[in-house]
Amino acid sequence: MDIPAHILDAVHTSSDTSLPVRASSPKPSNRKVSSRARFTKSRSARSSADDISSLSSESEQEHGYQTDFTSLPSDSSPEDMQPDDVEDFRDREYPQLKGKTYLDHGGTTLYARSLIEEFSSDLITNLYGNPHSASTPSAIAGHRVDAIRERTLRFFGADPDEFDLVFVANATAAIKMVIDCFKDYAAATNTPVWYGYHKDAHTSLVGVREATKMHRCFSSDEEVENWISSGGFGGPRARQLGLFAYPGQSNMTGRRLPLSWCGRIRKSFHKAATYTLLDAAALASTAPLDLSDTATAPDFVALSFYKIFGFPNVGALIVRKASEHVLASRKFFGGGTVDMIISLQDTWHAKKEGALHNRLEDGTLPFHSIFALDHAMTVHERLYGPNPMKFISHHTAQLGKLLFDGLTLLKHSNGSPLCTIYKDDVAVYGDPSLQGATVAFNVVKGDGTMVGYEQVEEAADERNIYVRSGSLCNPGGMASYLGWSPSEMRAAYAAGHRCTNPTQIMFGRPTGVVRVSLGAMSTAADVRTLLHFLEDVYIDNKVGEPRAAVAQALQMARTVQASTGPRPSSPMTPASPGHMPLHYQSHASQQLPGSENTPGVQPESALGMDPERPRFVPADYIGYRKPWKEEMRKAQYANPTVGMEIKIRELDDASSRNPTPSVKARKFGRSVVNLLRTKQHVQDGSAANARPPLPVPPSPLLPPDPMPGVSSVSERSRRSYEKAQFRQNVEALGM
Repeated sequence: MDIPAHILDAVHTSSDTSLPVRASSPKPSNRKVSSRARFTKSRSARSSADDISSLSSESEQEHGYQTDFTSLPSDSSPEDMQPDDVEDFRDREYPQLKGKTYLDHGGTTLYARSLIEEFSSDLITNLYGNPHSASTPSAIAGHRVDAIRERTLRFFGADPDEFDLVFVANATAAIKMVIDCFKDYAAATNTPVWYGYHKDAHTSLVGVREATKMHRCFSSDEEVENWISSGGFGGPRARQLGLFAYPGQSNMTGRRLPLSWCGRIRKSFHKAATYTLLDAAALASTAPLDLSDTATAPDFVALSFYKIFGFPNVGALIVRKASEHVLASRKFFGGGTVDMIISLQDTWHAKKEGALHNRLEDGTLPFHSIFALDHAMTVHERLYGPNPMKFISHHTAQLGKLLFDGLTLLKHSNGSPLCTIYKDDVAVYGDPSLQGATVAFNVVKGDGTMVGYEQVEEAADERNIYVRSGSLCNPGGMASYLGWSPSEMRAAYAAGHRCTNPTQIMFGRPTGVVRVSLGAMSTAADVRTLLHFLEDVYIDNKVGEPRAAVAQALQMARTVQASTGPRPSSPMTPASPGHMPLHYQSHASQQLPGSENTPGVQPESALGMDPERPRFVPADYIGYRKPWKEEMRKAQYANPTVGMEIKIRELDDASSRNPTPSVKARKFGRSVVNLLRTKQHVQDGSAANARPPLPVPPSPLLPPDPMPGVSSVSERSRRSYEKAQFRQNVEALGM
């Protein structure tokens, strides 16, 4: 069935105040339209909101949603555009930001106004049915989904002949689909799965390890490099199936990891087949993801589109077709993924043939959301140029450098830095190949005490500044940058700390960070607003020296340029995990220069604050579980009766845990009793020829005389005697 013309045309809205009416256009001969053609064509589109809104100026009504970018010649490139030009259309395209400063683009970026209007106009004007049906509206929806699938692959530079795209709910759903298929493939081929992941991995990548028996966490880039150079030593063995997963960008610090690992693993590993899974959810939000080279591209890529466009809430799993056979053995099947099923009197089914997505997309796709994805790519190209992600990467890199430099300049009156920034040594702000526009930090007072990260978020929220705080679903990054050991994390959990209900500072250290992440529609004004907030609320300035750091940062904002070369580390940047001590040194334990005679800085006792809690020692926490046990073991050699007391307590604990002994335990007990009886008979037979025993002093545990009224012949009486003797031993020990 041919694709109707009204599906292929771009949506045009009328200037009439009534519902928009689609303009008629001839049917094109080819569905594939280049991005440059879409960019040129969209310049003539107008939005009805300019005519409806009485707040719009005449100039806005004249130009509609056209900006400096849409008025550029068709041969323009992102290098010809200036990041300051984002301010020209920000108020028009993102009216939800009026009076607000949004700095959590790592969670989700914001959707453009024209995206929502064009999408709603599309749904109001056209009739779409379920793609699984055969009616004309359903066929139109099915054809359009396939066209958007191909366009999305080309958005990431992927050749549809070499890659396939499976629509999923989000990046986490894509990751789960990969490991579910791996498990089924391993079961079908009798091949165990080995899993490796990087320390900067998101929680969703870490959770994959629970589905495998063999897994390894790489603690640094150097460890991964050595593993690859050795040909996979310490990884999957022969006749095993390997999967290595890592994020393209840390969602905590914004550091971007090498994308060359995927191709090197494919080229160097010959002992066992090892596939690569790239979590591109954070990377693809502000950087171009280029999959044009199939030799170096990952086998599987997981991403979420709401992090790139703000809307729709849908994700994708991009699969390299040379590796899709690993996912083809999935046992579960849903509606639309099979051609025939027998459910009565037999169990048999036939999966769909052809493209992989036909077998993995269970049930009805969110086709309306997929239509919104088509409009999102169109609006992105119209606002940010024919190569939008390249321009966004350049734009956010400059803002990220401005933010980092501004935070490092913020200092208290005694010279101590306001922020402790968590950053890797190799990361260079301003170089988009190494660092994204994300900064993780904690605020420190002038007296060295730490400010709770949730307190900073709440204070910013009161001023309409929106950041994110907490552990950010990055357990490896938090442990390495904040210096938390596994025993300390267990102790923190036992003390009541939870990710959803955190204790902000435990044992003198923070349990999370404040994260600021910038996006395509961020501006230098957003950075200045945040710096002003931090200085006004937390900096202890001397009289007559306000806003010195912010004024210097504003001067840098006028001259900042994107840097691509190496940049020396800032003295305010803390050491990387490789050079950082295992335990984070609290600022309260350090003597700040000039803090004794600095006016306005008062000690904790003068402020009425509680003194800092003593440093946590893991050995103490272990001793808290059973303190009596360790004490009795130490006194065992000094008092022989202590050993018996410990045994009795251990027997009591064992009986409380499992009051009914097992069959094997009862059999073993009877064997011991029979052995003792035999030994007793042998001793009785040789008693006549034996020497008289030496006198033995009476023991408090063994009574010298048998209990009265107990017959030695009766087995029941013997058992009663043994019980009575045990009770007497317990009473002798004073228990």
